[in-house]
Amino acid sequence: MKKLIYAIMLCALAMTTACKHEIKTTGLNYDYLDTTARPGDDFYKFATGHWLDHNPQPAEYPVWDAFGVIAEKNTRQLADLIQNLASKPQAKGSIEQKIGDLYNLAMDSVRRNELGAEPIRPYLERLYAINSREDFLRHCAEEHDDILFSLFVSADEKNSSNNIVCVSQSGLSLGMRDYYLSNDPSVAGIREAFKQHMVNLYMLCGFDSTTSVKKMQTVMRMETELAGPSYPMELMRDPEANYHKMSVDDLIKTTNGFDWHTYLNIYKYNATDSVDLGQPEPVAYACKMLMTAPLEDLKTIYEWQVISSLSGLLSDDFINENFAFSQVISGAQEMSPRWKRAVSLVDGVMGEPVGQMYVQRYFPESSKQKMLDLVHNLQAVLGERIMAQEWMSDETKQVAMEKLNAFYIKIGYPDKWDDISGLSIDPELNLVDNMHNASKFYWQLSYDKKYNKPVDRDEWGMSPQTVNAYYNPTTNEICFPAAILQPPFFDANADEAVNYGAIGVVIGHEMTHGFDDQGRQYDKNGNLRQWWADSDVEAFNVPAEALAAHYDTLWVIPGELQSNGHQCLGENLADHGGVNIAFQAYKKATADKQLMTENGFTPDQRFFLSFGNIWAEVSSLEMLRYYAIMDVHSAAHLRVNGTLPQIDYWYDAFDIQPGDSLYIAPENRVRIW
Repeated sequence: MKKLIYAIMLCALAMTTACKHEIKTTGLNYDYLDTTARPGDDFYKFATGHWLDHNPQPAEYPVWDAFGVIAEKNTRQLADLIQNLASKPQAKGSIEQKIGDLYNLAMDSVRRNELGAEPIRPYLERLYAINSREDFLRHCAEEHDDILFSLFVSADEKNSSNNIVCVSQSGLSLGMRDYYLSNDPSVAGIREAFKQHMVNLYMLCGFDSTTSVKKMQTVMRMETELAGPSYPMELMRDPEANYHKMSVDDLIKTTNGFDWHTYLNIYKYNATDSVDLGQPEPVAYACKMLMTAPLEDLKTIYEWQVISSLSGLLSDDFINENFAFSQVISGAQEMSPRWKRAVSLVDGVMGEPVGQMYVQRYFPESSKQKMLDLVHNLQAVLGERIMAQEWMSDETKQVAMEKLNAFYIKIGYPDKWDDISGLSIDPELNLVDNMHNASKFYWQLSYDKKYNKPVDRDEWGMSPQTVNAYYNPTTNEICFPAAILQPPFFDANADEAVNYGAIGVVIGHEMTHGFDDQGRQYDKNGNLRQWWADSDVEAFNVPAEALAAHYDTLWVIPGELQSNGHQCLGENLADHGGVNIAFQAYKKATADKQLMTENGFTPDQRFFLSFGNIWAEVSSLEMLRYYAIMDVHSAAHLRVNGTLPQIDYWYDAFDIQPGDSLYIAPENRVRIW
């Protein structure tokens, strides 16, 4: 739902401010408004222009937004739970001991500084002892370290009740091909900074400057080669273009003769009959490199991945170097304090047991039923909107309704939790060894649950304390973790207009993902197949392309960087549908109620102000550029000023007229869901 996944909320730190505006009546903080802006010219500024005045930006946050405010609150709540366990002895082998000792290991800077780079040396020494390509590939498979591609188990997208071994492109330290191939000055600057960062980390590991530079050059040369055939973001969003189910023998033929039978057997995927090869060209190139590149070059790539992946667990010198490079990308002014980083590490490693404590302390069970009622209300409205579409045939409408009614709804927290009693956290071991052991444990846990097993629809893709939401097409599920079910997104004291403008839009957004340009390609059972009539696909593509073209004209950074309408199309469609569905559901829910005007704003206006406030944000230019390459979401201000001009209800609420900067003539507005 949201880009960084800090967490998703808090337009209204309203509950902690004085009530001179009757804040508890509606859940809005009118002090956030900037009434020097006209709603029809810049609604984002109008709704959020003074948000920052009341939510000062901490120096550690390069992006400070409604999400970040809740992330900060959430971190402190988790810290209270975790630090309480870490402050006193716990029974050996208990979950409490594991949480407390892992936190203390992360906090022990004295020990980590004394050890320096020593904790990673055993992992590097094993690599250095390898003297044949066969042994190198065996080592990669035994350790489940795929250095140039990615191997994992996930749902078979065309047989979604079963899992399948998947092979996909990977191997780029910077994540996306543009960072290697683009000549844009800002991107080139990051690339050069990354090269120096690599050299610096190598030198911290004890290599001299000449050797460090040579190693960096080897890694960059090979990763740049691999970036060439790698799929760009837009192509990665095409499900059919990223699905190629085949036998292992055909996989071998497709990937230049790479010995997959041996690799999969060592990997423990020894009963594999078929695989899904996501991106044939980059994986084939990766396999060619594994078979033909000099062994020492391959060992250098592996060495770099060990150093880069484990450097965050080492001494302060490594931590400071990582932060210095991250500043180039993010523009952050300060590093997060050690206790926050320790809390984040524990939450990442032990998300479910921490989540159990979180919901017991902070999640009122009453919220679950209220949320379920909201979901059903919006589900009914989306059904009405589907049946009302003039561009869709009656036959396709019927199967669309079947998919809508088959949504698997998850709210709050899982009904069953993973058994992690076998996870060991040993305070006698260093942090690197503990994390290595944890990684092996979770790999085995996933293997036991998924390999050659049916898909477990009850598995969650987020922990309860994650302030976010998601739609998963292969299980046709919408999920709303506990952490999002609190003010201002979900507030028992707020009126319907504000709740529907916030959590209602989030619900509608996730539902619309089932019918966006990607989600619509999956049927009610989560299978990737064309279940629409050809004419309906063509009719859908017309307004979808119009929405992409609309966003192509918008500026992420005025005069410098424009939005990519196709890269962000799915999220923009979900925003468009979410607002329309939520507004209609709000009107339906309040049809027999008399809602008040407050501070001069009608209930309809408060709906849109609430929507605007959830995207309140200040961001560094560096992060805006980063998101433009790495993210499928539009910039926060475009999620408001790009979405609302296509929403008829907004025009009526604020009397938007021709001549207003955001005005789009009715006949040119996009209408899909």
